[in-house]
Amino acid sequence: MKVSVYLHTILARQTPEGEVRRLELELPPGSSVADVLQLLQTPLRDDQIMLVVNGVMVDEGHLLKDGDRVNLMPAISGG
Repeated sequence: MKVSVYLHTILARQTPEGEVRRLELELPPGSSVADVLQLLQTPLRDDQIMLVVNGVMVDEGHLLKDGDRVNLMPAISGG
């Protein structure tokens, strides 16, 4: 299955061609958001990233479907 992954702020990838904020990943059926995090080896711990699939916050165990849009955003706290 294919999913689109959007990398926000510090999670964007730096390449010689420039900054990459969107990736298309081919994953086996039954893959979860945790599989995406493991594949991408994000620089933040899992509890420091907001996980959003198709506009809904999910946990890392959420199972993905073909065509899903996954947004990975650093969790921000303020005061």
